[in-house]
Amino acid sequence: MIRPTEITDLPHILEVLEEVKQHMFYQGIDQWDEEYPNENIIHTDIKKEQAYIYTQNNKIIAYMVLNEEYDIEYNALNWTTPTSFIVIHRLFVKPTAQGKGISSQMIQYAEEYAKTNNYASIRFDAYSRNNTANAVYLKKNYRLVGTVQFRKGVFNCYEKAL
Repeated sequence: MIRPTEITDLPHILEVLEEVKQHMFYQGIDQWDEEYPNENIIHTDIKKEQAYIYTQNNKIIAYMVLNEEYDIEYNALNWTTPTSFIVIHRLFVKPTAQGKGISSQMIQYAEEYAKTNNYASIRFDAYSRNNTANAVYLKKNYRLVGTVQFRKGVFNCYEKAL
């Protein structure tokens, strides 16, 4: 089940986030660290009512944020839909639940949310060295628009018109 987060979810989200960070680190993906994302960022996501979780047996399995916020680097790219878009941020799935279609369900939820709220497209970026994430987005018919440089390296930017 996917639902909006509540502040009481914060400790459990942080536990899953830490598992994800460790799992990525062991795979040689240094995308996330103690600076990003961290407790303050997740807390702000929840307070802004922009965060969603996937639960299974009352346990948090996945997390994502949906909002209209984006980094200034996005302005240099040639997006196909110039206005009315939503951005996916910080999508992660508990390592023991990966490969079971949960990220696909989260993306589908984001697409339905975007359509219901009259957004023309969905945008987001993915660390270029995270091959699994990039493969999922391409499989879901997201179009690679270009790349941007952030603190940790090159990120692929994707868009899907709705």
